[in-house]
Amino acid sequence: MNSNELSIFKTFDAFEAERVSALLEAEGIPSFKREHGAGQYLSIVFGTNTTQCIEIIIPESCEEKAQKVLEDAGFMGDPESDMDEE
Repeated sequence: MNSNELSIFKTFDAFEAERVSALLEAEGIPSFKREHGAGQYLSIVFGTNTTQCIEIIIPESCEEKAQKVLEDAGFMGDPESDMDEE
């Protein structure tokens, strides 16, 4: 990873990674997926990767906007913080 890039999201779900990447792209935030281990091979052979970590990489300059977009879409943040305390 270049010094001007950062990992904004990590998942083991290829479909979730694709949704996050598409959401960022729709908001004008360039991104790419980095698959670890045999992840890229598994994606080619089986059509999906659910065994290796997938990172969504963005330019460092887009960090604040990307975090806001992902939080608004429910991909980031503590889901329990929205629940009523008993």
